Amino acid sequence: MAVGEHFSDEGVISALLCAGVLECALCDAASEHADSAGKITDHLAEFVCTADLRSHSSCSSIGDCLRLLSRIAPRGELSVSRPEGFAYYALHPLDFADVISSVRLSAPCAVVIGIRSIGTTLSASAAAKLRSMDIATSRTTVRPAGHPYDRRTTLNQAQRDLVKHGLSQDATFIVCDEGPGRSGSSLLSVAEALEAEGVGPGRILLLCSNQPNPDALCAPRAAERWQHYRSIASAQTKRLPAEAGRYLGGGEWRTVFVPEDRPWPATWPQTERLKFLSRDGRRVFKFEGHGCYGEQVRRREEMLSASEFGRPYLGREAGFGIHEVVNGIPAQSGDISPALLRHFARYCAWRSASFPAAASEDGLPQLETMASINCEQELGFAPELHLEIEHPVVCDGRMQPHEWIAAGGGRWIKLDASTHGDDHFFPGPTDIAWDLAGLCVEWELNAECRNFLFEEYSRLSGDRPHTRLTGYELAYAAFRLGWSRMAAASVAGSFDEHLLLQDAERYRRALVRLAEFAPVLG
Repeated sequence: MAVGEHFSDEGVISALLCAGVLECALCDAASEHADSAGKITDHLAEFVCTADLRSHSSCSSIGDCLRLLSRIAPRGELSVSRPEGFAYYALHPLDFADVISSVRLSAPCAVVIGIRSIGTTLSASAAAKLRSMDIATSRTTVRPAGHPYDRRTTLNQAQRDLVKHGLSQDATFIVCDEGPGRSGSSLLSVAEALEAEGVGPGRILLLCSNQPNPDALCAPRAAERWQHYRSIASAQTKRLPAEAGRYLGGGEWRTVFVPEDRPWPATWPQTERLKFLSRDGRRVFKFEGHGCYGEQVRRREEMLSASEFGRPYLGREAGFGIHEVVNGIPAQSGDISPALLRHFARYCAWRSASFPAAASEDGLPQLETMASINCEQELGFAPELHLEIEHPVVCDGRMQPHEWIAAGGGRWIKLDASTHGDDHFFPGPTDIAWDLAGLCVEWELNAECRNFLFEEYSRLSGDRPHTRLTGYELAYAAFRLGWSRMAAASVAGSFDEHLLLQDAERYRRALVRLAEFAPVLG
């Protein structure tokens, strides 16, 4: 983006997210350029927090960023990771700034500590908001280390000096991170590192994205430790498309789109993308990812919309894709027919050609290990598994019957087809055989239907997946079984627990059947 160019919300937000990733990577590498990268993140956060993004009034701030960026020339490789909240869970980079607006700080100044990785950007936004409120604010970031359930934070000398200076100024110390996750140990470790430097617990504020049940955290003495500090959470973002109306996340979409005479499919509410129905009921807003993290999803949605397979895609707003509501009925496994099998074959052939991925087998050992562990836990033995990649693709990953809509006139529309092939769950980009295997397992296809599907797919694509399929079916069933059991445990006592355990039993039956035809390890 050139200085003087008309700024857009999405463009500046994307720049802020990229700056946070760069700062995080340089800090992790202990680079001499880390401070310059931190200034860029701070400049962009202050710009986003205080400027009218549709004006040209803040060109000088962007110019400062470009000048700083031109001086950064790191040596060697940098390790980066995708911030899950920005990419998958609709955490807006300014959500923490919004929370800060409601916090009454009696202290004259603040020290903000971001937990890398995503806490880098979140801490910059919080610090920018504090400065806009005329509160003198310093910022740094840390990387807790150790077991995920028992992290430890070590402050370097510059950070200890920053804490000492903050103490002398009667500062409030604010720790920023997404989460907490299952343990809470990252946030707790930073608070305890501050206490070790003489900061009283009453001067420490944990700023996070959700307020946990302390008794459910699995770090050592987590409940006791968590309640030792003050905490505040951003909760669900308020930065939504202007016409977002009825909430459809957490499985609520079933109340709108599943007919009363159809059984509800199971969901794991905490892992669903945030969704809303428009106020006029004609569009669905589904979170795709903020800034650069939603771009690949958007491109896939556009291609699906242009094809005969996806629903109309109307653009994006505030990180959400806008989809036209399609009138129709979700499919059931009993709807299987030669015509539908041909449609499945056409879809998989089209997807294989349209969404190719880099040919890499790096993820295969993890898939094989996952399947072996799940089989060992469920069946008492581990089948030998050697997966192969011949046609790598950003797979669909959601081939359950309810993801296909009978739209009338023999038309079938595929839902939820753009976000799961490269997210933080298995399998990641892999062979198209994963989706073919998903069809076989989810629709419980018999041998005749399986062969018909494979032959149709082969005729259309030129790919012969037959020898690869059994291994992928086994891996698919093992993954979905483990996923369903983990999901059920996380929603214990709810209606979805019952549905998820039903699914788990169905996947277990498929796993038993498939494992009978595979050699056994050891």
